[in-house]
Amino acid sequence: MSKPDPIFVNDIAVNGFLNGVVNLSLAQHRWVPSHGGEGIEVESAGEIVVDLRMDLYCAMQIRDALDRILQKQTKPAPEEVN
Repeated sequence: MSKPDPIFVNDIAVNGFLNGVVNLSLAQHRWVPSHGGEGIEVESAGEIVVDLRMDLYCAMQIRDALDRILQKQTKPAPEEVN
């Protein structure tokens, strides 16, 4: 069995819920050169690279996993520190 290639995403392009199914489309924005009026400029080009469909139980598992990661990787607010 081959392993899937990792995909870096940096935007949620679509999110919704219909008929018991959570729908998420994740996008990747790339910064590309563009020929503008004053020469070369940089613009963002986004494309959907992950299209996810899942039931509520899976969505809750993903939410819980993200909550754990975010809690471990973010510092408390200064007013919360003794």
